[in-house]
Amino acid sequence: MNHSTPPPDDSWESDAVWNLLDKAEPLKAGDSFVDDLVRMARQELAPEPWWKRLFAPAPIGGFAVAAAAVAIGILFLSQPSSGPVPGDSPLATVETPVQADPYDDLQDLAETEALLAAADHLDAFSDQELGDLIGF
Repeated sequence: MNHSTPPPDDSWESDAVWNLLDKAEPLKAGDSFVDDLVRMARQELAPEPWWKRLFAPAPIGGFAVAAAAVAIGILFLSQPSSGPVPGDSPLATVETPVQADPYDDLQDLAETEALLAAADHLDAFSDQELGDLIGF
């Protein structure tokens, strides 16, 4: 194995930017540099914590407007139309209770259980049986 060290890279010393910086005249700090710097540091405001920005007037106002819009939308969408339908007579709309067949719920429950069993044990069912369960 060859462990020779690479030659030192002196290409940065011959860079055109460094050559221009070497020729530039250095700037001297003014007499009031320190005073100006301290004044700027004191005038700079520290950023507010996240919880103060959360409760600022703009986010609260935006949240209130959004919540009001959602509430109004829900109210308008959930209410049935209040106007009468043309051609309908108030006396003609008699609602009759619909008798639900209690065996329909039992049949749905049995089909659901069979599908769940088939999903858990796919190897126990043939393709024909799976197709019959799904209803194709």
